[in-house]
Amino acid sequence: MKANYPIRIDEENGNVYAWFTRMEYRGGAVTSDLEPKLTLFEDKYYDIYQKVGNDIFIDLFHKMHSNIRQFFPFDEVQKCETYLWFENDELVGSIRIYNNKEENCYEIGRVMVAPQSQGKGYGTKLLNFIVAKLQQTHRTPIVVTVAACNDNAVKLYEKFGFVPVSEEMEEWKIEGDIGGK
Repeated sequence: MKANYPIRIDEENGNVYAWFTRMEYRGGAVTSDLEPKLTLFEDKYYDIYQKVGNDIFIDLFHKMHSNIRQFFPFDEVQKCETYLWFENDELVGSIRIYNNKEENCYEIGRVMVAPQSQGKGYGTKLLNFIVAKLQQTHRTPIVVTVAACNDNAVKLYEKFGFVPVSEEMEEWKIEGDIGGK
């Protein structure tokens, strides 16, 4: 994987171009005892799910000129198997999986840890849980796609046993009200 992938902004044409890395899990078998602490997503959690996501990805969205609401569309969230981790009635993290039938794989997405909970192992525990769940139910291969410029996420996935398998450039229109600013 090439380091420091560029994000190119073409203001004249109103487009943003960014590299994304697709990674596949090649680590060993894992187990997890996290499931009793997790809540399966329900519609009533959407607003807090989106707020925590906004707080986590605000800098990345701003850098990529992407509108937050588009990143967490309600109908997309409903199509996924999303797990929320609450502690003391506060959402500290979440993770979701999607059965990508077109590519015959299971995609991990929106691995999120609230800013005040980062650096405490929540992300690793969430990954461990979801990979164990997918392995136990024979749902493989397991993949994740990450913005190549999101160094912390790329390092977390690599440390956990994911390896880069492909790269692609995505393009979208520059949007107003980026990051709620």
